[in-house]
Amino acid sequence: MDYKKLGLKCGLEIHRQLDTKSKLFCGCTTKMMEKKPVLIIKRKQHPVLSELSEIDVAAQYEYLKDKTFHYQVFNNESCLVETDSEPIHPLNQEALEIALQIALLMNCRIPEELHIMRKNLIDGSDVSGFQRTLIVGLNGYIEYYGKKVKITHVALEEDAASIVGEDEKNKTYKLNRLGVPLVEIGTGLLIGYTPEEIQEIAYLIGMTCRSTEKVKRGIGTVRQDVNVSIKNGARVEVKGVQELGLISKVIQLEVQRQMSVPRVKKEVRAANLDGTTKFTRPLPGAARMYPETDIPPIPIDKKMIQRIKKHLPESWIKKMKRFEKKLNLSEELTKQIIRSDYLDLFEKIVKKYRVNPSVVANVFVSTLKDLKKRENVRVEKLEDKDFEELFNLLKERKVMKEAIPEVLKYKVEHPDEPVIVGVKKLGLEVISDDELMRIVKEVIKKNKGQLEGKIIGFIMSRVRGRVKSENVVRIVKRLLK
Repeated sequence: MDYKKLGLKCGLEIHRQLDTKSKLFCGCTTKMMEKKPVLIIKRKQHPVLSELSEIDVAAQYEYLKDKTFHYQVFNNESCLVETDSEPIHPLNQEALEIALQIALLMNCRIPEELHIMRKNLIDGSDVSGFQRTLIVGLNGYIEYYGKKVKITHVALEEDAASIVGEDEKNKTYKLNRLGVPLVEIGTGLLIGYTPEEIQEIAYLIGMTCRSTEKVKRGIGTVRQDVNVSIKNGARVEVKGVQELGLISKVIQLEVQRQMSVPRVKKEVRAANLDGTTKFTRPLPGAARMYPETDIPPIPIDKKMIQRIKKHLPESWIKKMKRFEKKLNLSEELTKQIIRSDYLDLFEKIVKKYRVNPSVVANVFVSTLKDLKKRENVRVEKLEDKDFEELFNLLKERKVMKEAIPEVLKYKVEHPDEPVIVGVKKLGLEVISDDELMRIVKEVIKKNKGQLEGKIIGFIMSRVRGRVKSENVVRIVKRLLK
């Protein structure tokens, strides 16, 4: 499909949860680990006039659904702020510094004063009926293969409540996610790019955020909104693309949908897991924003900005060069591990355990993917400490790299057992050189006259995962001579 001829225009809004100790406007933890609510409250919501005496069309649409909202309250992960029963507390300074760091990494101009705004939102995802947001960076850019991609803004805002269930008249939400700090990064119009290139740009923005080592990882911590339009069409906002790798497909399918309808309407659509979309509400207008009244404008300390600038993390471009030169990773493997959710853990393991970087990278970008897709292994259940234990065993030569897939699979099925227990139960402990020599001699003696390749195959079937395959080949060749 010729996207230039179609006049494809896109804009990205990337949302990343920040890994802070407490929420944006209160002292509640951001761990989101509590399962049982201690209380359930009910609310109704209705739209109000903006400062321009207008009612937002999207808010009116939600109001007409006439739903009752049920909110699950948790002991340490929600408080009177989340239930809209007391004013918000002062802005979380840890979250502010992380957001400013991200804005500076994206070459943004930092405002002299920050203004917290309220954004009308009456779909029930916020008890108060609005979301708080503040711009911390403007008019920046990131580099994409020699081009400058405009970053219109970096905003710091509170995450919405997570939905639990819904029927015709009711919606249930959990309040432990409400108020968790997140950054929203918006791009300028992306014109002349293919869907694949737009997805690459989203990856670069994600990598920039992750370079701070202060963003959360895992399902639900990242959300992408994609604005899509084609020539003579209207803007459609596709919200909630969960995986970066799905952006290209979402754009392609949305373009096809817009080409198939007589008239494209301005609307918000939700992304499905297969890349298709569904209508949710009309596109909101500018009438839903108004200033926060509980906290005055916040002046920015220039000394703080100078301090943050001095300690900015390594850019993704420098990181790529370092991985290729110092860690001897291939260009392709470097790209894959930098995009991976395991990037931080990869760097920690390589530095701490001094194991082969290529082996570690391949486990994170290939082995885990193969286990999940081909054998349906729930690799997301593996914790950082599991990988640390595994690579420590590799460093101490108590397990071979060939055994890693089986060991990880066993660990997922037996989460309470240490990795070393799985190695022993699977019979994957490393074979000594003397034991390997004994096995090789025994197999050669039993298979006199067989081709070298067949003898190697017989041996590998007995020792697979417990020795290096190249050691088997070397010994067999030497003995057969």
